[in-house]
Amino acid sequence: MRLGLDLRSVPDPEQREALAVEADRLGLWAVLVGGAAGTEVAEAAALATATDHIHLAVLLDGTATHPLTLAEEIAVLDHLSARRALALVDGPPSVVEHVDSLLAGRVVDGVALTPPPAQTRVPVWPADELDTIQLTGDLDTDRRLVDDARRQGHTHRFVTPPSSLAVLARHLAPRAAVPDFPQMVADLADRIG
Repeated sequence: MRLGLDLRSVPDPEQREALAVEADRLGLWAVLVGGAAGTEVAEAAALATATDHIHLAVLLDGTATHPLTLAEEIAVLDHLSARRALALVDGPPSVVEHVDSLLAGRVVDGVALTPPPAQTRVPVWPADELDTIQLTGDLDTDRRLVDDARRQGHTHRFVTPPSSLAVLARHLAPRAAVPDFPQMVADLADRIG
């Protein structure tokens, strides 16, 4: 399972960027952004230029924007971010499938996406599969939350910004990825810096 950082509740754009840059530096998997219809990808594009490695998950409003437009915007973001775009589409299954098909390089209703995304296939999920969790700040409780999600078979989960991204990166993200992650490694990392 992978843990990402849900930045949708952070109101200040400078703070969102600072959190994304720190998450990128700490090696977290992804950040999730959203916003008013038509602004979501612009927010992700700003973070793409400020980061180097972290994936950029965008929650798109598939009810307010045509699927072709959504796919085009994600394809451009994918190029701008050097293959780090992820899409979560909020809308009917037909819209999610339409966006997914276009981003996979298929012709839909006689239309092909140009330019295609940089990735062979941009991951696209329906928004109802968006898995989020509010961390408590208590490491033992948060470990249990991560362990429970992993045991339930979740492949990814986005968490609200905790008080310390270092704790998330050192204690929870490795635990999510590897069930038997040695706690002593995380504790040693805390002592080093």
